[in-house]
Amino acid sequence: MSVSDVSESEKIADARQQLELQRRLLVSSALMMAIAAIFWGSLYFYFGEIRAAFIPWAYMVISFATLLFCRGSHGFKMLRRSQLFFSLLLPFLLMWELGGFVNSSAVVAWSLISPMGALVFASRRTAAFWFLAFILLVVVGAIIGFPAVRPDNLLPDTVIVILFVMNISGVSIVSFVLLSYFVKQKDSALGLLARERRRSDALIRNMLPAAISERLKSEQRPIADRLENVTILFADIVGFTNYAMHHTPEEIVSLLDCIFSEFDKISGRYGLEKIKTIGDAYMLCGGLEGDARNGAVASGKFARDALAYMNSLRQSENLDIDIRIGFHTGPVVAGVIGQSKYSYDIWGDAVNIAARLQQTAHPNTILLSEETQDLIIDEFNMLPQGETHLKGHTPLNTWVLQTEK
Repeated sequence: MSVSDVSESEKIADARQQLELQRRLLVSSALMMAIAAIFWGSLYFYFGEIRAAFIPWAYMVISFATLLFCRGSHGFKMLRRSQLFFSLLLPFLLMWELGGFVNSSAVVAWSLISPMGALVFASRRTAAFWFLAFILLVVVGAIIGFPAVRPDNLLPDTVIVILFVMNISGVSIVSFVLLSYFVKQKDSALGLLARERRRSDALIRNMLPAAISERLKSEQRPIADRLENVTILFADIVGFTNYAMHHTPEEIVSLLDCIFSEFDKISGRYGLEKIKTIGDAYMLCGGLEGDARNGAVASGKFARDALAYMNSLRQSENLDIDIRIGFHTGPVVAGVIGQSKYSYDIWGDAVNIAARLQQTAHPNTILLSEETQDLIIDEFNMLPQGETHLKGHTPLNTWVLQTEK
């Protein structure tokens, strides 16, 4: 399966999860509003406003009916449309029946739940339509003055005041709950985004040098540099091919992971940059920051520790494998290649020389060039090898680094 296929499947799964979350929230909201409508209708009925009572009761019946017949995700759109429509229209009709804004205790404020619900359950464009419809109803009501069936309704003044408080409080509570849902979703999304950004940054930092990763995050492309006096090191596991012929894939991968993970720790300890692994070979470089001597010394320390680790591993696990290491210092071209999968790599004759030194070195030997030897002569004991013939390259004066100072 390709990356694009995985990405598309994840998008579909996320969309389904979001739809199911909206469906559950809509059902819960409809149930709560329907239960509240029973109380509202009973209150109007108690004070003799029979026709007014039947309006919230009608909403209650419609809500329960749509909840019954629109079960499951397939009925989500019908349930959403019915709830948005009736939550907009019925408070307006109730205000009309009770005789206007004051006599109805501003019950039309409940119509605001329609556009706010559309924000949660539909989209901003859909919510804008319902909000305009709400404003239109309020304006129409103000223009025509809401002529009541009677000059006044049967609700006592005290009850009208109480209903004012209940209507305003009720709308405020519902609005607060919806906005709280939005804030929760926003915080969750921002938290997830921050975690993913940290993961992405960590992955980039593991793949690329710190300075390069910062340039990449600032979208500076292409990234290409000519660097002088960079030390390139190759470490190759001798006998690994024979080991692979007589062991299972799990054992082969496990051994490589064990060795290269330890190499990662050692390179990190000395501030070196791992470039890549090539089969059973490990490539790194030092001095990318411009300090040639420190890069060469750090590479020498890595070579010494890596050789000691391989000797210890060979003895403890009774393995018939060795290691040979070669490193050289010189100019290289470095840069980032790739778009979806970044790779930091270096090129140049210095890279070829380091690879040839590793190929020429004897097992359990660290071979280096004279250019590198000049930089680390005060830090290590080295034995001169004289002029050494390298495959595909002119002969060079080489040295063997001793593991003891």
